[in-house]
Order: sequence, then C-alpha cells, then structure tokens
Amino acid sequence: MTSVNKEFTGKVALVTGGGKGIGGAISEMLAARGATVAINFRSDVTMAQDTCDRINTAGGTAALFQADISDEHAREQLVVSVLEKFGSIDLLVNNAAYTKIQDPHELTLRTWKAMFAANLDAAFHLTWLVKDDMLARGSGSIVNISSNAAERPNAIQLAYGTSKAALNAFTARASLALAPNVRINCVSPGFTETPRVATVDAVTQKQMRASIPMQRAGTSEEIAEMTCFLLSEKGGYITGQTISVSGGPN
Repeated sequence: MTSVNKEFTGKVALVTGGGKGIGGAISEMLAARGATVAINFRSDVTMAQDTCDRINTAGGTAALFQADISDEHAREQLVVSVLEKFGSIDLLVNNAAYTKIQDPHELTLRTWKAMFAANLDAAFHLTWLVKDDMLARGSGSIVNISSNAAERPNAIQLAYGTSKAALNAFTARASLALAPNVRINCVSPGFTETPRVATVDAVTQKQMRASIPMQRAGTSEEIAEMTCFLLSEKGGYITGQTISVSGGPN
C-alpha cells in the first residue's frame, strides 16, 4: 500500500467477496486510502487471509468475516458482526457474485434462483440492512459490482446477465429512495483478469479479448479505481448510475 491519499480515513467499508479478484483489489485500495475494511468471503479462506495480511502488514486495518451472502440469515449476521467489531458501516461494496457459463437449455430453476440470490437479493438485503444507520448519520456510499453481460445479451449467460441487469435497475431505483444523503452507484466491468478467468476455456478467452476495442482484458485495479472514485467525495454528485469499465463498447 503506497498511496498517500487517505480520503477514507475514519470510514468502515464492508466489501462482499472482498478476499480475491476484483473484491480483493477493492479491499486493498480502500485500506490504502485510509478505510477500515471488513473483508467478507464465502469459502476461500487462504486467498482472503492473504489479502487481509497484506493490508495489515502494510499498516492498514482489515478483518475477515466469513458468510455466504446468498443466505438471508448469513447476511444479517454478517452486518451484526461487522457492527460489533467496527461500530459502523459507512461504505458498502456489493461485489460477491455467482456466475456460470452454460448452455441455456441446461439452465435449471435451481440455478436461476441461486444466481438471483447471490447477485440481486444479497445486494438489496445488505443495502437495506445498512441504509437506516447511513440515513441517520446523513451520509453513506454504496457501490454494486455488475457486469457488461447485463447490457450485452448472450445466451450462455442467460441467468447471470439477467440478474446483473436487474442489479442495474435496482441501483437506479434505490438511489432515489436513499437520496440525497446516501449515494448508490454501479460499476459494470467487462472481461477482467481475475482468478475466475482460469475457469474459462482458452478459445472463449481469446474470442472475448478479440471483441474488446482496447484488445485486452481489464485489471482488477482498474475496476477498484472506479469503485473508489464513486465511493469517495470526488463522486459526490453521482448517484443512480451504472458506469461501464469494459475497454469500450462491444
């Protein structure tokens, strides 16, 4: 953590799926800029612990909170646990997600429900669990991490893309409910280099990169930069927006 920008000093940030990939980059960047970070993870304790250790070793403050955010009770307990340890949640990043590329004819109702539970229900519920305290304080900022699959329909991401499109719609409408003192925005990444990329076959990866005007994948740090901007006072006049970080229209 080499940043001297401490714009989040005194703020507590909860980042779901904050132990690796895009979420890990967001956690580290928030901590580097002064935030106390509650890193939520579901199962990969090794990666989450590595991220937490890097933050704390570099002089930041972070702690781990294990919870499956697709589960209603787990979400409630997550917020309780963070509040018990840190006292407040000033910033929320709804990053954790469930994604699956599959033949649409193999899509089941069970998978559909699981996708929406992780990608939409969790964002709504966590937002509603923290909003009253934010409104009472007169400040707060929330960023949802979406996907350009929401705006670029494809059959192999039928459930995922639909759930992310719904997340974009939720963001716009929730921003009206929470204005003017609590802002909620959305970052929509395109193809981004994360551990999850390893689960995509090489041919599909090549095709995806070729479709990007900038001819490369994005980085987790680039997504984190936009997320931090929207969370910060620099983005103080922005709410209800979905910002694409995807290397150009494609």
